[in-house]
Parts: sequence; C-alpha cells; structure tokens
Amino acid sequence: MNLHITTALILLIASATSSLAQKVLVPSPNVPMTMEKHGSPLEMKSSDVVSDPALRTLQIIGSDLPTAQLAKVTQERFTDAGVSTRSAKDAEIYRVISPSVVIILTKDGFGSGSLIGKSGEIITNYHVVKGYSDVAVVFKPALEGKEPTRDDVKLGHVAKYDEIADLALVKAVEVPSGRTFVHLGDASDIGVGADVHAIGHPTGEAWTYTTGVISQYRMGYEWTTENIKHKADIIQTQTPINPGNSGGPLISDSGTLIGINSFKVKGEALNFAISVDDVKKFLTRQGNRVAQNGNAAARSNSCELKELSRFRNSTDDSTVIEYDYKCNGKANADYIIPDDKTQPIRLLVDRNDDGQPDVIYYDLKQQRRWDISFWDENFEGRWTLVGYHPDGKLEPSSFESYEAFQKRQQASR
Repeated sequence: MNLHITTALILLIASATSSLAQKVLVPSPNVPMTMEKHGSPLEMKSSDVVSDPALRTLQIIGSDLPTAQLAKVTQERFTDAGVSTRSAKDAEIYRVISPSVVIILTKDGFGSGSLIGKSGEIITNYHVVKGYSDVAVVFKPALEGKEPTRDDVKLGHVAKYDEIADLALVKAVEVPSGRTFVHLGDASDIGVGADVHAIGHPTGEAWTYTTGVISQYRMGYEWTTENIKHKADIIQTQTPINPGNSGGPLISDSGTLIGINSFKVKGEALNFAISVDDVKKFLTRQGNRVAQNGNAAARSNSCELKELSRFRNSTDDSTVIEYDYKCNGKANADYIIPDDKTQPIRLLVDRNDDGQPDVIYYDLKQQRRWDISFWDENFEGRWTLVGYHPDGKLEPSSFESYEAFQKRQQASR
C-alpha cells in the first residue's frame, strides 16, 4: 500500500478535547485555539516560575520533525504482497530480514535503512538524511497488514555521515521489543553471478522484496550526485532499485547484509549498492567525512532562544513566559505554569506564526518532565499526531496517529 495516502481521517480539536478530558492521561481544560492572551505583566526575574524551561531544542523540533509524513504513515496499513509466489528460501530470507528494515522519513522524502545493532544503530545512505539531524524511523509492524502503532514509530538522530561513500548512521531513540538486527557480511560473500536479495520501499510501496544476481564488483568506483563526488567499492546488481529503496539492504543468500542499495543508471538495468567493506570502514571511522566539493549537512544553530515577557494569563490563574525561538522577533512559544499544582504545565508552540498553537506539550504532574504532545501538522486546528516522551525530554521518542490515540481512549472507557 502506498505511503502517500490521498486522504486522512482527522477529528476536530473540539471533539478531541471532550474525549481527552475524561481521561487521567490527558488533562482538561479546553485545548486553546490561540496563544495565551496577556494579563498583568510580571517582573522578568520573578522567582515563582522556572527560569529556564529547557526549550532550546525547539529550533530542531520546529524544522526537522516530519510531522506531515508521520501523520500519514501512522495511519497506513502495510501488507506483504506476493509472499506466496516466492520460493521457500526467498520467503524465509524475507521473513527473517524484513523486521530489520525500516522506513526513514524526513520533510523532503523517505528512504530505507537497516537495523544493525541492538542499541538502535541503523545504516542508510547519506543522501536519505542529507541536511537533517533528526529523522523519523518507522519499524515494520509485527503483524502483517497492521498499521504502525506508537511502538513502531520512533525518533532517530543522525549520529554521523560520510558524504564520499554516501553512508549515514542513524541512532533510533528506542527499538520496538523483540526486534533483531541484520548481521553484516563479508566481501567474500560477494561473487559475480551470486543470488542477492533486496528489501525496501520503492516509490512508497513499503517492505517490497526483490531478487537478482550480482553482475560485477567494482572497487574504487566513482560517481557524482548533486555536485558531490563519491567514491566507494560498489556491487553492480540486477536487483531493481527505485526511489525509496535507497539506504536499504542488499542481502546475500546466507542472509547477511553485503551492501547498501544506493543508486541506479536511468534507463538501464544497472543498479548499485555500496559494499559491506565500505560500511565497516565507515562504522569504525571517527566523526564525519565531508567531500571537498560537497556541502556539509551540519546546520547552523546560531539562533538563540529569547525570552520576550512574563505575565499573568487573562483569567489570572497561571503565569506565562513568552518566547521567541525562531529569532524573528515574534512570540511563538508560551510556557504556562498554573497556580493549581494539580493542573499540568503546558507549552504552546506556534510554528507558522499565525497566532494559533499547532503543537502543545503537557507536563502532567508539574515535574518539569514532558509526558505527551499533540501536533497539528496541517495547521488546520485539528490534531493529527501524538508524541510520547518517556524520558521527559522535549523530543518525542515515539509517535502515534491521533486517530489511533482517540480509538484507544474510547476503547478504555
């Protein structure tokens, strides 16, 4: 089933609020439709509020997290088409390896990756994550045909990259329980004429399996993409590679990863994968390797969070700290501390500067730990995505569609 869903069932904030208000997990009152209105001003050094709510990652959250793609993917059902037509060996390779293959989402698109370590290490192509420090990682649902749950959709950090070999290492914040990782093979597994297998997400068709043979092994191969000169040992194969396959595994007949599917020659049946030898060199190398004529993916963090004002809200029952986290001179984040200690601390974020919050974080017990967040990825006043924060940090570690969240809330009544 294609990742690009034409429609998504989204419920209004008003109806969402009435459902959430009945649950202990998410507190009432109503979800605000505007940023907090000013009441009486407070001294900037007021001692009854937290001086630094640790919001400095807002710059990253506001730009890196692909909430639009996540809201669609978390409502997608993934099916394993064509298993019955494969040989017993092919079907077994797919069964064993496919849970280790992930979808990697950025705001620019998506690609594939392979879980290669029990601590969440994922190998993929550099061009899949180029320009991003945070990505979303979607693990294959444990049961075929099910939509991903909050346990399948995780936050990933780009740990390091190699522009020259077109490789990147992503570290998932969490790994769903029961997942195994794919083992790295060896160059001795690479032989012309040998059968190889690929699993990826070509043109959005998730967890697609293809097979072919190795046509040639080319050492020190050079190619150029987007003005970056690449060089690596590559495996030329007949195994089809299409957009969405990039970063996924090329698998030997014995079930080991021997390459990272990376690029193809248009109009020809020429497909190329970065060899496992280059993968191993990349993993042992310290830091990033940048092409001399390439653009480093490191982003500038010169923008510093700025406190604009402190005031009582219009109902005089909470203190509000107003921030500019985008360095545009506008108030785009409100940190709200209720006087009633049984009420949650809230953080309202206006990512598109329209005066309406499109992300709301909750600290349910006023412990200075974030518990849950709600995202309006279309800026339409409707929740589409729910983030979970088991470590208390501002960055969600897992995600769920709002539709699935509400269904669970209703089922638990």
